[in-house]
Amino acid sequence: MDPRLVVGLFHSSGITEDAGNRLKTEGVPASEIRLQVLKSVAPLHPTAGPELEALAVDPLTFGNVREAFARFVHNAETVVCVRAATDEQVEFAADTLRQYDPTAINVLAFS
Repeated sequence: MDPRLVVGLFHSSGITEDAGNRLKTEGVPASEIRLQVLKSVAPLHPTAGPELEALAVDPLTFGNVREAFARFVHNAETVVCVRAATDEQVEFAADTLRQYDPTAINVLAFS
């Protein structure tokens, strides 16, 4: 089975961090989870540019995530991306993210 990406969109980075921490507590490896702000409230600090560019090439963060959630994106919204290899992992990640009242959850295929 091809790995999939479970993506949850949240209203604030604090809620996103809580959801990510819960996934880690429940046994999902940190290397399989990525949190990312889609639209910042304030302008980006100049020293943060290289760090954000490094995240852009991460295999968990690929191009169509922004497009898939574009209609939901407002100020300071963030996503949690979880790489899942099995149906059980997809279901577990989605169920865990639902506990934090996301704006949207989507499952995307790596293809």
